[in-house]
Amino acid sequence: MRFNMRFSTSILSLVLLLLAAAAITLIAPAYLGSERALKREIRLGYERDQRVLNSLLQSQFIYIEQIVGEVSRIPSLRNALQQSDFKQVSHTIDQFLASNGGQQLDAVVAVDRAGQAYVGSSASLLNLSLPLEQLSERYVAPGVWSSLETRIGDAEYALLRLSLPVTSETDGEVVGVLHCFVMLNNSFWIINRLQQLFGSEAIFLLDGTTILDRLVYDPDLQMDDKNHTSLDQGLNMRGNTIVREHGFQLDQSKSYIVRSVLPNNAYRDLQSAYISHLSYALMLVAAMGILTMLAIRKLTRDSLSHLAQYAEQVPETGIPRPFSGAQFREFARVGSAVERMLMRIRERDKLLSSIVDNAPDVIFIKDLDRRYRLASKQFADALGIPVAKVLGARDEEVLSGEVLRRAQETDQRVIDCAQPMQFESVYGAGAEPKTFLVSKFPIFDDYGAITSIGCIAADITAMKKVQEALDLAHQVVAATKEAIIVLDEQQEILTANRAFHVMCGADEQGSRSVLARFMFSHPQVGDQLRGEDAWQGECTLTRADGVPLPVLVSISHLPYAEGRKRSAMLFSDISNIKQAERKLEQLALYDSLTGLPNRSQFYHRLDKQLAHSPRHTAVLFIDLDNFKVINDTHGHSRGDQLLRQVADRLRTCVQAKDTVARLGGDEFTVILADVSDRIQAETIAKRILHVLHEPYDLDSTHCFSSASIGIALGIESGQDPEILLNNADLAMYEAKMNGRNAVYFFDPDINARHQRRHLLEEGLREALARAQLFLQYQPRFDISAKQVLAAEALVRWHHPEHGVVPPGEFIPIAEESGLIVDIGRFVLHEACREAAALYRDGHELLISVNLSPRQLRDRDLLADIRNALSSYDLPARLLELEITETYVMENIDQFIPILTQIRDLGVGLAVDDFGTGYSSLIYLKKLPVNTVKIDHSFIHDIPGNVDDENLVRAIISMSHNLRLRVVAEGVESAEQLQFLRELHCDEIQGFLLGRPGSIDQLRRLSPPSLVAR
Repeated sequence: MRFNMRFSTSILSLVLLLLAAAAITLIAPAYLGSERALKREIRLGYERDQRVLNSLLQSQFIYIEQIVGEVSRIPSLRNALQQSDFKQVSHTIDQFLASNGGQQLDAVVAVDRAGQAYVGSSASLLNLSLPLEQLSERYVAPGVWSSLETRIGDAEYALLRLSLPVTSETDGEVVGVLHCFVMLNNSFWIINRLQQLFGSEAIFLLDGTTILDRLVYDPDLQMDDKNHTSLDQGLNMRGNTIVREHGFQLDQSKSYIVRSVLPNNAYRDLQSAYISHLSYALMLVAAMGILTMLAIRKLTRDSLSHLAQYAEQVPETGIPRPFSGAQFREFARVGSAVERMLMRIRERDKLLSSIVDNAPDVIFIKDLDRRYRLASKQFADALGIPVAKVLGARDEEVLSGEVLRRAQETDQRVIDCAQPMQFESVYGAGAEPKTFLVSKFPIFDDYGAITSIGCIAADITAMKKVQEALDLAHQVVAATKEAIIVLDEQQEILTANRAFHVMCGADEQGSRSVLARFMFSHPQVGDQLRGEDAWQGECTLTRADGVPLPVLVSISHLPYAEGRKRSAMLFSDISNIKQAERKLEQLALYDSLTGLPNRSQFYHRLDKQLAHSPRHTAVLFIDLDNFKVINDTHGHSRGDQLLRQVADRLRTCVQAKDTVARLGGDEFTVILADVSDRIQAETIAKRILHVLHEPYDLDSTHCFSSASIGIALGIESGQDPEILLNNADLAMYEAKMNGRNAVYFFDPDINARHQRRHLLEEGLREALARAQLFLQYQPRFDISAKQVLAAEALVRWHHPEHGVVPPGEFIPIAEESGLIVDIGRFVLHEACREAAALYRDGHELLISVNLSPRQLRDRDLLADIRNALSSYDLPARLLELEITETYVMENIDQFIPILTQIRDLGVGLAVDDFGTGYSSLIYLKKLPVNTVKIDHSFIHDIPGNVDDENLVRAIISMSHNLRLRVVAEGVESAEQLQFLRELHCDEIQGFLLGRPGSIDQLRRLSPPSLVAR
């Protein structure tokens, strides 16, 4: 809808716009220049403060370095470190930290030549236990500041460290090292100096994206503790504040960021001043515009009003009255032109009315409000209402239902597209509504704007009926995919659709020859054509190229025409159905990957074979060794290639009367018919082992595999296919358990072992819930064999029926079934609970817990360790976790991250069964372990076995060079103990000094050494 504005209003708006543009043009450059100058001044101040910050911090930390240097040269401190007199060291360090010179240091660690350390801290570290001794062990160049980070719980702390050597006055030898620490978190003197320097409302000290310290006077200026957005070139003006970032770095330390927030008063005053000036200018513009409007309105109002009244009072019918009474000459000319225009419009209306009233088609015009401004009598008759009621009415007053919706939709499309459109529509109510071909078009004014919608509709009801009949016949005959032909009484083709020629694979003449051959080869079809009943049956149509095509033929007899009989034949191609039937049969009975019989077909053939000759039947159950590793390493597609090659090789190892089947995955079976004895079955099985062990060519990759085979004979297992296959499966499993790449026959002992294993696995699932598992502890003694230093937690199982089950029997079951993770979690928590009880009673003993390979892969392992320590309030230093050398060394790069995280918790790590793995001496230095436990197999034959003696000697020496403690396992004689003492082994464990026992036995062996907690 067009918005009409008064002439005077338009002039006023134009004047106001021009005056406002002039005012803004004068004020804006001045404002922008002032703003640029202000920003440059802020930038210069930022650069000046950066230089001052660097100078201030450098001088402050140089002062700290000078004070620490003076302390390192104190004679009493030198002598105390030379004599390891830590009482004097602590006195000197504490006195220094309490002095004015030491107030800016948070901690000082003094380390003598032997590596012993004293930690002195100021009040800033009150109630905060930082691992300063461990942090002092990290090497940095002396005399330079460097950065350190550490974590306590969920909190991270950043420190600056300075290391200065303490040298002897006589020979200049280094007698110790002073490590000085300044903590950046919550460091009052640093953040206070920065605030005094910048005079900011809020200041933040950051390490990258982490906030280390802050000083905020306005809570609205807080910043997220986890992250912040970097500033462009270190400076940003946000509204009435200025946010700045300065960086500083000391020697080899990290680069830290100081973010400050300052008030931007100058920018706020600048905006206020220019806004007030602009307001005065706009008020002046408004006043001048109002005066202009009043003058224009006075001159033009009367004349324009008279002209508008004349145009608005034009009658609907008849001749319009002459225009007169204009005040100005220009308005008089406009009025006369309007009068002539109205006369021409009147004449054209008469011509249009004659055409509309006498045209046979429906004609109407309606405005954009959907009101009918013109309607022919034919349109009113189609609606069943008088023409007078149509004119001026809206669509919803004369139309309804689908016709109304369609009319509104097409009107809107004509308006939106500004293009004519054509469509069909049904008008009128009653038993026979009429169908019209409707042409709608937009009507434009002289400026190209749409003013109304015109419509001409022709009645096509009769034509539609004829067209529908023709379309229906065409769709049935031509569009169907089935071949259709119509035959006369002599079985000659009257008509045929295109599908028939396509099915025959020939043109019209060739299709007649194909039909003739079909009728000759199927005489029953001719008999049905001569009859009177409908018929349907499956036949074979031989195409022109000689290819047979299975078809479903349907015959229907048409009504007689002019006394002649006609019949319709419909041919449906059913080759896809036949092919699908064959595929369904193939899928139901054969493996889609290898083409071998599947489980269903295997049982079917085994039933037949057992029914025919059960005493001469054998079943081989074949399972590939390490197929999962090949599949995971080379991909599933190459794994499928390997399975297909295995199937091909199995076919070559048996006779045609035998059956090779695939049950699924990497499991294959072979039914051997006419087997005379075990020797013949074993010979075939070993031949299969041989061919399956040969290399496999998988594209450009070569790999090797083997198989485990179990054999069950029908003469021993009976005629039940399920029992026979299950016995072969049990024998195969026995081959797996005994080294793989082997052939095993089924015998009752295998079944008994399998049943016991199954019962133990089921019982093990209930053992945790029913409190059948308990711990025993084997003590570890110092090399003097007088003091218990630690104990290894060993899990035991008391079965309600079988009594105590040996660990060597149920631990492998737990490993294979995955129950070892839950059992390991129980052992960890139970050991921590009892270790915490010992600790509270004054027994400070290290408790060692074994970790299985599956636990190392468990994503919840770290959470379990933290939960066990926190639940029982056990210090992390009293827990040690043992890992198996063989498994860890094979996957060392995979397990170093998780072992490092465990070590960071403060928990000790020990390598169990050391010496039994591969490349141990090469990779041991990579592992974050504290202790090495020599496997008992190397202790058993010492002294006496030279090789074992040399190996134990090398392990102890190498471990001590790596600063690791050494525990000898399996010490059972005094000679072994004496030999280990001579090699300076640290601890011993074995039946000589202590067997596994209860926690009470451990209490008796280790009297309290501390006051009970």
